[in-house]
Amino acid sequence: MAVSASLWGALFLCFLVSLTAPVSATNGLRVGFYRRSCPNVEKIIFRSLYQSYKADQRIAPGVLRIAFHDCFVLGCDASIMLDGPDSEKQAFANSFNNQTYAALESAKRAVEKACPGVVSCADVLQYAARDAVIISGGCGWAVPAGRRDGCISKMEDVILPSPHSNASVLIELFQTKGLTPEQMVALSGAHTIGSASCFTFDNRIQVPEADPTLNPGLARSLKRQCPTPGLKTKVFMDSTPHKFDSHYYLGLIQGKGVMSSDQALMENPRTRRSVYAYRNPSTFSRDFASAMVAMSQIQVLTGHQGEIRRHMSVVNHH
Repeated sequence: MAVSASLWGALFLCFLVSLTAPVSATNGLRVGFYRRSCPNVEKIIFRSLYQSYKADQRIAPGVLRIAFHDCFVLGCDASIMLDGPDSEKQAFANSFNNQTYAALESAKRAVEKACPGVVSCADVLQYAARDAVIISGGCGWAVPAGRRDGCISKMEDVILPSPHSNASVLIELFQTKGLTPEQMVALSGAHTIGSASCFTFDNRIQVPEADPTLNPGLARSLKRQCPTPGLKTKVFMDSTPHKFDSHYYLGLIQGKGVMSSDQALMENPRTRRSVYAYRNPSTFSRDFASAMVAMSQIQVLTGHQGEIRRHMSVVNHH
């Protein structure tokens, strides 16, 4: 099915904006890596993801989260996509809905049909993360490619930011991955789409007195939606949960960050400055793109490292 004319118009506008976003590629990655070997790869992935998104809007935030979780655990090698009884995918933090994993599998199959054995799962995932932002109304960026896929995936390696973390802990964790506090705040803006499970913010509302940093009106709303502790009920994280915009930051300024780790960005002077800066949609779009490019280069495999997996969920048989 054809992509709508209105979406193509939005893509063109975002393309113009993305030209101003700096792209710094290292580690053997480069923009246009598949220009000769699979020239239509980005178009193939976008169209596949868009079809999946039309059936289930949860796919956009899910793909973004998976890309982030993949890079933070031993680098951007698509190891999060590997099946196995003790793989990263089995970690509780990676319990994304099956439709999101299936959407990425579909995109990879479409690429394999056009260019068998050429494009890595790791690159498909990073292209798809960019496309998830575009499909949700945000602006895209040029994605450096050339990653290869990992062959090892262990649940025990999954160490990710906690929804209860304060700003200092988050800053330290992101710095271990080579990311600045400003980039951490920009990447947190991915929470502008999608939802959080009630249990991730029980510490703020399932107490005699709600967290004083939580907007009282939001506290009452969250308590109504999550009346008892431990629920997996999903709650939207900002006022426009299906649109990639800067409303997440406006919410933080109003005390409407849903999880402790969101609102904590207002409690540290350095991160607070970035929150105020990212109220501006253009500033946020530019810095989010730059931060995603930086994140997508964490501990990448290139050259003869790893392999180009034929399937998202299994290693090749040699």
